[in-house]
Amino acid sequence: MSDCSNVQKVFVPVDKEKQALISDQPTIKSGFSITDKAAEKIKYFCQQSGKNPDEFGLKVSVVKDGCSGNSYVMDLAPLADSQAAGDKIFIHNGALAMVEKLSYMFVIGSELDYAETLLMSGFQIVNPNVKKTCSCGSSFSVKTA
Repeated sequence: MSDCSNVQKVFVPVDKEKQALISDQPTIKSGFSITDKAAEKIKYFCQQSGKNPDEFGLKVSVVKDGCSGNSYVMDLAPLADSQAAGDKIFIHNGALAMVEKLSYMFVIGSELDYAETLLMSGFQIVNPNVKKTCSCGSSFSVKTA
């Protein structure tokens, strides 16, 4: 027979207590979304590069770089490579976006968009996890728990 001296008690809240605990937690938007404009541009750039949009997409990675600590790297990449690497894969309107698996924790709840202004055009990530950015806007740091 085993000795039960190392058994720990586990607190299981009743429904009212459970609801109170849930409502005290901040709302976290999970996943990674793609706007209609970004989806259109991903497919456009794949086609312009002679790549099948069903087999290629925009790969997003976060790398240590810049004065704030991190920056995004985005490039067209094959879906098969991302699947083999275990990356997170998102599809919107037939466009693929892959987030490198170790970078995913930095972009949870983010939205991939495509902006066109008089001064610039390109993909941008609207990231609710960003705590601060550098003055030029090319690097960022994220909130820590």
